[in-house]
Amino acid sequence: MSGGPSTPEVVVLVGNPRAGSRTRGVAEAVTRALLDRLGWSPDAVQVLELAEIVGVSFGPEPAYGAKAGPDPFAAVRSARLLVVATPAYKGSFTGLLKVFLDQFGHRQLAGVTAVPLAVAASPAHAEAAASALRDVLVELGAKASTPLAVPESQLADAPEIAAEWADQHTDPITSVSSPA
Repeated sequence: MSGGPSTPEVVVLVGNPRAGSRTRGVAEAVTRALLDRLGWSPDAVQVLELAEIVGVSFGPEPAYGAKAGPDPFAAVRSARLLVVATPAYKGSFTGLLKVFLDQFGHRQLAGVTAVPLAVAASPAHAEAAASALRDVLVELGAKASTPLAVPESQLADAPEIAAEWADQHTDPITSVSSPA
């Protein structure tokens, strides 16, 4: 899973302020497991690392990071399947991800199926962050799946955790139309 096409079917949005994180690894494992169960090609995947592409702005216009490329906001809005991954910071998802998501208007993600995913040292913090992330995605209009909370102590088992989660939660996601 690399940069992906300019109009992605599947977007992996990584809200970790450090690019190349273990959070991204879990998100990619979940995406692979879902694509496998849905019978979709991994060619339709675009990974967006917020640490590389988004600057922080408290004004009305979004700020962009140093990495140029396709519009990350358009990619998220046009995704059929959106896997949103974050580490838990102070019991919630990252501020970087919050600032990015705050650029979307109410119900602007209608038609997008989203998978909220959080990683934390404590299982309780991972669950809290994943749940809070799900709430924001629903507020933005996305059809959000059951959140996935992954304790850091289980990151070595990410492929197995992703496969088990996908086995249990792919059915509601199958309502998403298959990519062309």
